Amino acid sequence: MGLADVAGDPTFHLLDVQPVSRSSGEGIVATYEIGSAPNTVTGKSALLAVERYVFASNGTQVTLTLSGAKGADNVDPWRIVSDSLTWN
Repeated sequence: MGLADVAGDPTFHLLDVQPVSRSSGEGIVATYEIGSAPNTVTGKSALLAVERYVFASNGTQVTLTLSGAKGADNVDPWRIVSDSLTWN
């Protein structure tokens, strides 16, 4: 699963990698936490909860990354977004 772009970040913490079934097909979802870029006004960073989905079919791969503040109720919105992906 492609996490090389974030794995080197010292705030990166992998939580889980699981198979997933969505409207567009079968895939893999990685859940992790990572620090946001600092706010330009306050200089503070927030801890983000992230779900990265990878779907592949017929030699084509699609990656969908969703992030939001850790602790926010993202379950339903992220399910709606990940189910709305159409690419086949």
